[in-house]
Amino acid sequence: MRNLLIRICFFAIASTAMGSPILLAQTPSNGAGQTYPWKVIQIIVPSPAGSPPDARARELAEKVAPFLGQPMIVVNKPGAGGAIGMRAGATSAADGHTIVFCTDSPLTINPSIYDRLSYDPVKDFVPVMLAYRLPLLLVAHPSLQANSVSELIRLAKGQPGKLFYGSAGNGTPPHILADLFKFKAGIDLVHVPYKGGPAATLALLAGDVSFTFDAPSQVLPHVTAGTLKALAVTGDKRLAVLPDVPTFAEVGIAGMNASWSGIVAPAGTPSEVVMRLNREFARALNSADLKAYYETIGLTVVASTPEELAKRIAEEIPKWREIVKRAGITPG
Repeated sequence: MRNLLIRICFFAIASTAMGSPILLAQTPSNGAGQTYPWKVIQIIVPSPAGSPPDARARELAEKVAPFLGQPMIVVNKPGAGGAIGMRAGATSAADGHTIVFCTDSPLTINPSIYDRLSYDPVKDFVPVMLAYRLPLLLVAHPSLQANSVSELIRLAKGQPGKLFYGSAGNGTPPHILADLFKFKAGIDLVHVPYKGGPAATLALLAGDVSFTFDAPSQVLPHVTAGTLKALAVTGDKRLAVLPDVPTFAEVGIAGMNASWSGIVAPAGTPSEVVMRLNREFARALNSADLKAYYETIGLTVVASTPEELAKRIAEEIPKWREIVKRAGITPG
């Protein structure tokens, strides 16, 4: 051992003399004896690049990385209603260097839609934080002969099965909310799933579908430009950026709740690591600049405790199960 130390010291001295860079410490791959985090942190997003969850994950990664002292990279793993990304997260090492940033759908809705999931949203993950609430806008193509929710319902009742709506994919919040709206309004609509929110927005802009539910950040520029029209917003209050657009409750359709996004880690991740992640993400979300920006795109920062997210998941799984059953929502 003494001879090994002498050789290491000799190499360091020789390297310094030759002006070569010295690797002062090689971080063990298993993190033995290291303080978390000791390597790059991967954020899995079960949504495509360019989608609202992807954009929010990248904004947070940029903010949180300096707090943790390690780089953070976003890895998009879309598909199967988020199941591909969730499975990748569930089977990752439970050391805090892989986490999942997702909407509520993979955690609370998928269990009611899919008979067999490749992951268990409760057993395979430990909650880190409910990051924010996200209201969704019902937006329509300008050619649609309806400028309000009541006019849309009347139009749909007059031509059942003739109006097409797009979504970010089967089982995603836009799909579920549109089917819930269909059920509550007593209308017959045709669902057209796309591979992510950006694709659904492009289809709507092209007039391939009549309307969709989408994140404000995705469609606000189009609403402002007049290339799309906003009819209503989910959640319990109007958007500050679109004060003239009513909530669904205001137009007589109750129970159209806002979506949300949260952070989970593989089951078995140490509690001290979970709390460190929670603390640093809360620090980023509550920073004045990010919080102010989120308000302009309709997001409400929550930055909850892990326990609060666990409670939300436990409450919403049976709630969505009942809604999915009543509305007859299926994967395809």
